[in-house]
Amino acid sequence: MKAPLKWIQDYAHFTCTPQEFFDKMTMTGTKVETFECEADQIKNVVIGRVDKIQPHPGADKLVVCTVDVGRSEPLTICTGAANLQEGDVVPVALDDARLPGGVEIHRSELRGVESNGMLCSLGELGLTAHDFPGAVEDGIMVLDPADTPYEIGADAVKVLGMDDVAFDFEITPNRPD
Repeated sequence: MKAPLKWIQDYAHFTCTPQEFFDKMTMTGTKVETFECEADQIKNVVIGRVDKIQPHPGADKLVVCTVDVGRSEPLTICTGAANLQEGDVVPVALDDARLPGGVEIHRSELRGVESNGMLCSLGELGLTAHDFPGAVEDGIMVLDPADTPYEIGADAVKVLGMDDVAFDFEITPNRPD
């Protein structure tokens, strides 16, 4: 059974490092298999706002987005996602970003247009619709300001609540409770 540390702390108030919690639980006889932090797999992903969407000059199924990521200049990012609108707030993997599964994002050229990153979907961030009910599963993850407080350029890991540590507890099969 996997349980996030923040959820456990809602029921038991304590402060310690994940390793100390792991050790203390093991000392009580509660078998903890492993623990991992989702944030360790994701680097250089921020919150951005799509300011402008234009058709790609060299591809029918691509669009060119101008995205504000809190820097002095907006970024140009190409995408094939059909669910975007101007003004949408989305997770943006910047140049030299790392995503779950070892995926690395670098500046590239898509049919003659430079793309300076990638707009991320739930799956690309290692998330599912269970993590964000109502989110689009087959397109770019669009954040709702009512559900997710954000600031343009903020670390997406923190904004999306992925900075938690998940513990994997072994459930003893021979216990009736």
